[in-house]
Amino acid sequence: MKPLGAIILLLVTIDKCHSANILAISPFGGKSHYIIIERLLKTLAARGHEVDTVSHFPTKHPTPRYNDISVRGLLPLMQNNLTLDKVQEMSILECLQLVAKIAGVEPCKAVLNSKVAQYLKNTTKKYDLLITHYFGTNCMLGFGHLFSVPTVAVITSPSLPWISPAIGLPDNPAYIPNIFTSFLPKMSIGERVWNTVAYVLSIISFELFSNKQCNTIAKQFFGPQLPDLDDLLNNISLVLVNSHFSINQARPAVPNFVEVAGLHIDENTTLTKHFERSLNTDEEGIIYLSFGSMVMTESFNKEVLRAFFNTFKNLPYKVLWKASPEKFPSDLQPPSNIQFESWMPQMEILCHPNVKLFVSHGGMLGTSEAIYCGVPILGIPIFGDQVFNIRRYVEKEIAIEMPYKEINEEKLTAAIKSLLYNPKYKFNMKKVSELFKDRPASALETAIYWIEYVIKYQGAPHLRSIAADLSWSLGRYHSAKVGPEEKSLRITYNFWEPIDYRSS
Repeated sequence: MKPLGAIILLLVTIDKCHSANILAISPFGGKSHYIIIERLLKTLAARGHEVDTVSHFPTKHPTPRYNDISVRGLLPLMQNNLTLDKVQEMSILECLQLVAKIAGVEPCKAVLNSKVAQYLKNTTKKYDLLITHYFGTNCMLGFGHLFSVPTVAVITSPSLPWISPAIGLPDNPAYIPNIFTSFLPKMSIGERVWNTVAYVLSIISFELFSNKQCNTIAKQFFGPQLPDLDDLLNNISLVLVNSHFSINQARPAVPNFVEVAGLHIDENTTLTKHFERSLNTDEEGIIYLSFGSMVMTESFNKEVLRAFFNTFKNLPYKVLWKASPEKFPSDLQPPSNIQFESWMPQMEILCHPNVKLFVSHGGMLGTSEAIYCGVPILGIPIFGDQVFNIRRYVEKEIAIEMPYKEINEEKLTAAIKSLLYNPKYKFNMKKVSELFKDRPASALETAIYWIEYVIKYQGAPHLRSIAADLSWSLGRYHSAKVGPEEKSLRITYNFWEPIDYRSS
């Protein structure tokens, strides 16, 4: 290429790859949730954007243009510290209260009362976008208002009930199950009624247990002029959600609701020699057992552990089990074909050809990796969206559900042998895996495209449905606009009244 042509091409590339200053805030202390967001943010940094990220998990290896602002130590981390007695047999209401506490009020209070938040409040740095992990609180949306920038919310689970009204997302409880229930889309009349109750209860509980308190905390920090958090949520530009129609369900969506399940999946990784050796076996294959980064399998009931040990002892498979063996009851002797590790590179293990089965609690990250790699699942859901996830996989005949309270050696052996020796599970998993991977662009590329689209079009308000402006209150009308000279609108019964939230 001639020098002049090269210079022109470079100038065009620079114009298309405009660098933005991005503030990212992840207030929740769950490592598995942050894995999704971290990969997204590091990719944005690699594309030339300057990313300041507030989180509990500062990176161990410096990355250009990815700047850690650590809040580690402000809250207990949700990492290898949930025992079965803390989460078993929780009702929907108790589960909602737990989410509101550990992912809502506590992170809101801790982060906004920190020196980090005060630093951001006083900084003269100009930002172009806020990206926040959206789970149990609207608190961090205040920073979008503070810097007068568009906001992107990343939901690391399937869609949450309280986000739907804010973006006008159709969430019909007649065929769209609530994430806190265990229903499938084809519900009976009774299930539809209960699903509707659960949907309404979820939204009310979020408002009472989280949003009401967080609204007070946010106004104390940002000042009384801060709009209500509900109003800020209605100004959100884009929602990236950890779901996909191939593994969840086909449903209507608005343009600023984008499914990106598999966002964290990275094929360009390799196993260390230690795990490469671990996955080479003279047995028939590998069974991989992990209950994620939160739940400790060491806290399982002794009889449940004995059932696992006896089942695995009689199978011609090697078992890789994420646990610390010294924490098991001393009078239980694990069989010799189990190898325990306190941490394992899950994606790389699941995609290894020797791995034949994944024993999982049903978390969205792990099961989406298993689907990507084509490995059938034995699901033992513990709490939260795990029952929701596993029952959808059972419907697709790529998994078997084993309720924790029903585990015994006979049932466990029968379920594992079905998954290993009945070819339909492997065959169906291969089909679902193909559907999951067959997209116009990868989940990561899709997320990056829409984030840069929002930056390019200054919040892209044209993506937003007018349905988000509908309100139960006769005196409120929410805005879609974000920008220093744009105004919000409030509608009353008889007239329009412009309101500039930033000058109120």
